[in-house]
Formats: sequence, C-alpha cells, structure tokens
Amino acid sequence: MTNPVPDAPPPEANAYAPPTAPLRDPIPERAPHEVTPAQRLAGGLLIVNAALVLIEAVALPADPNPTPLSSPGRSFLPAIIDVVIGISLLSKNRKFLPWAVVRVAFGLVVLTALLAFKDPFLAVMQVVVSGSFLLLLVGDAGKPRMAVGGALFGFYVLISVLGLSATLTGTNPIAAFVLTARGDIESTPAGVVTGETSHYRLRAPSDRWRMRKPEAAKKDNPLADRWISRPDLDAHVLVIAEKAPGMLVLPEALADAVIQNGKTAATAFELVNRAPLRTHPENGRMIHTRSTTSGIEIESLTGVVATYEHGYQILAFAPKKAFAEAEPELRAFVESFELPTDEKPGLPADAEALPPGKLTGVATNYTLTPPSDAWALRKPEAAKKDNPLADRWLVRPDKDAHVFVVAEHAPGSVVDLERYADAVASSILDRMHGTIESREPLRTDPKNARLLRVRAEADGMKLEYYYGLFARGDRAFQVIAFARTEVFASVKDELLKSIETFEMPPENAAASTKR
Repeated sequence: MTNPVPDAPPPEANAYAPPTAPLRDPIPERAPHEVTPAQRLAGGLLIVNAALVLIEAVALPADPNPTPLSSPGRSFLPAIIDVVIGISLLSKNRKFLPWAVVRVAFGLVVLTALLAFKDPFLAVMQVVVSGSFLLLLVGDAGKPRMAVGGALFGFYVLISVLGLSATLTGTNPIAAFVLTARGDIESTPAGVVTGETSHYRLRAPSDRWRMRKPEAAKKDNPLADRWISRPDLDAHVLVIAEKAPGMLVLPEALADAVIQNGKTAATAFELVNRAPLRTHPENGRMIHTRSTTSGIEIESLTGVVATYEHGYQILAFAPKKAFAEAEPELRAFVESFELPTDEKPGLPADAEALPPGKLTGVATNYTLTPPSDAWALRKPEAAKKDNPLADRWLVRPDKDAHVFVVAEHAPGSVVDLERYADAVASSILDRMHGTIESREPLRTDPKNARLLRVRAEADGMKLEYYYGLFARGDRAFQVIAFARTEVFASVKDELLKSIETFEMPPENAAASTKR
C-alpha cells in the first residue's frame, strides 16, 4: 500500500472541475439611520444655494411688483432653512432629510408652475436646480447619479453667477442665449428695422442687436411699435409711433411731453441735455436724461421726430453702469431714424385742395401762384378766425408754413408805396414786437412792391416772415409768408416764390371790387 500524494484533493472533490474565482465579500447594507454620500453632497450644495440667494437679495434691486412669493421673506427664510438642513446633512444627521425632500419637491412643482407663466426660462432653471437636489436626496444615489446631480447644480450656479455679475457690472455674455431660449428675441441680427404701424426705418449699428418678438415687446410696453435689444449690455431701443390725422405735431411740444412723462414715472429724474436731433434738426430733438425707476438707475437718449400727422419717440436706454459703453451705438441707432415715404398725408380739417392753376382773390381779382403741390387752401371761415383781414390763406401742413393775403382799398386815394411800407413796418414793431431785418424793392416788381424780412415771436414760438407789400392806385396788398424759425430755411424759397409771383389786378381794374 502506497502513501497518498500530499497535495491530492480530498476524495470527494472533482479533480477535473475547472478552477473558480474566490467569492467577494457581500456589500454590507447601509444602516437606515445613516446619511448617504450623495445626501451629504446635497447638504453642501444647499448651503451654496443659500449663499447665492442671500447675495442676490442684498445685491439686486427689489422686485417692483412684490408678491408673497417675491417678498423679502422668500429670500431670507428659505435660505436660512437651506443652511439648517445643509449643516444637518453634512453632520450625517437624517433628522431634516424628509423636510429637504418636501422642500425641493415643492419648488419643483409649485414654483415651476408659477414661473412657467411669468418666465419660461426661470421655470426651466427651477427644474434644473430642483432636479439636481432630488437626484442626490432620494434613495441611495450611486456615483452616476451624483455626477449628474452635481453637473446640473453646477450649470444652475454658473447661470446664477453670470446673471448676478451682469446686474452688478452691466455686461452679460450669455444674455442673448438666455433671451433666445425664453423666446423673447429673434435669433438673427436686427439689421434694418421697418416700423409696423408706420413704415419708418432704423438701422442697427452692429450685429449684436436683436429684434424683440412683438408679443414680448407689447407685454413690457403696449405702446411699443418696435423694440430692439442688445442683450449683453441690457441696452434697448424702442419706438412709439403715434398718428394725429390732419394735425401737425410740433417737436418742442412732443419733447416737453416726453420729459414730463419721464418725471412722472421716475422716483429721480435729471435732464442732462436737450438739443436738435443731428439728422432731423428741423423737426427732431434729442433728449438725454438720467432717471431711477423701481430702484434701477437708467440713462437714456430719446429722439423725438414730429411731422404733419405723425409723432415718433425713439427711446434708447441702458443701465447706468453700461451706458458709457452702449452710448455710441444708442446714439447711432436714434440718428439712423428715417421717416416713412409711402404714406400720403391727408388734409387738415380746416383746409381743402387747391384749385388748378393760379389762385384768384376774393375781395378783388389779384392772382397768387401756389409754390408747389404740397400746399393747400385754408377754408374761408378758418382763415377769418385766425385773421379777420385775411382774403386768401395758403398752408403747407407738413412744414407748418403759411402765406396769406390782406387786400386793402382806399377809394378816391392813391396809395403811396413808401408810406404804406412805413405803416406796416411800424405795426410790426409796435404790435408784434418784431425785428425788421431788411427792406428792399421786390426783385420781380421793384416799382410797385417792397420786401421786408421780419423776425418775431408769437405764443412762445419764434417765427420768420417775408412781407410782400404792393401798392398801385387806390389798392394795396400785403402778402405775408411765414414759418417757424427752425423750418424757415427749408421753405424760404417757396415762401419767397409765393410773393414774387403775386400779381395785382390790372391797372384799369384796380379800383373795381369783385361782386
């Protein structure tokens, strides 16, 4: 009998069985009272979130329309709760874990629903932050869930920090992305902007400007016809277009109204400058203001352009912090404004279309040639109301320019031209308190006519005049052509033409009177 081999397997073992790996030790179950690593991570992130909320509450301006969900308590109380829960979880204490889950679930459901109607982008961010916490707090999250939850929270923190930085510094590099995601602005550069209710034109000074969608613009300002924004600087240009059929809108009156409205709406208001608009010096004004509204400091350049039947406000503004950087483009935007060219103006209620050819007098048969097709004839009752001596009255509505004729008759006398001119000049000095700039023979009729150049002021408006004075036999005529000082240069040729084409009645009929 031989001895068995020392290393031989025991008789009951199968010598031909394949080798097997040793079994791993079983993973011990976590005690139900123990806080998981993911939950401890959530505790730390809750403290970070509380710090963000407190910083925003201190640094950002108050909500101008507070509600129970936007009151100061909404900022401080939840932050304090988050700190308490966070410290508890970091200390491996599960006492407040159920409250943490309830609080996050409440934010996910209730706050998301409320924000969905007010701001869809903020609703999405609420889903992101609430979802990140739920991934970490519910159950025993493994490393993949921890990674996803941490990444979502990191994205939320990045957006929050950028938004806070934008408010404090005036610059936000991702604002265009955020506003596009919200559906607030178009995704392509604004370029050349044409008005909706009136076909004016504006040109964006760079490709960083985006058109706001009409529904978003109307929500913020129902009067906005177009609204263009530069998101990175929170700079804006909006246009208010108003129509007043048959009426002339005066630039000074419109500028006064804009300034008064600014004072009424702001808690603090400063008028920095008011000057003619460079590209529309006759009928436009540029108003530079600083104001504070709802705790936000704003600096603005408002262009007003006023014409016959139309008044436009081009409001260009940015937060005070960003205004210096935005100002060149805001100014260029306002100055690019072009009036519509496809709208035919109507007639004022007190005027009618001119008859074809020369216009004949009412009191006697003198003739007057309208300077251009832009002129209309004032109705007799309107002309007499403004000046009982007016025999005929022409008006150019788009320039607020006027020409009217005073016909005078001295039966049995011969009117001396120089004495007549002296009498009119004396009336200008005494009654109008005007200044006579020049007096000379009229180029087209030096024998029978004199031309006076006059400046005066009436009802707070500075006016400039040409007086054409005619005399022959027992008849004398004043052809008075005038406009506001700021537009006089653009119509003076037409005003002078109306005087130079005036023709007195034929000499043999000078003493006759029309029946």
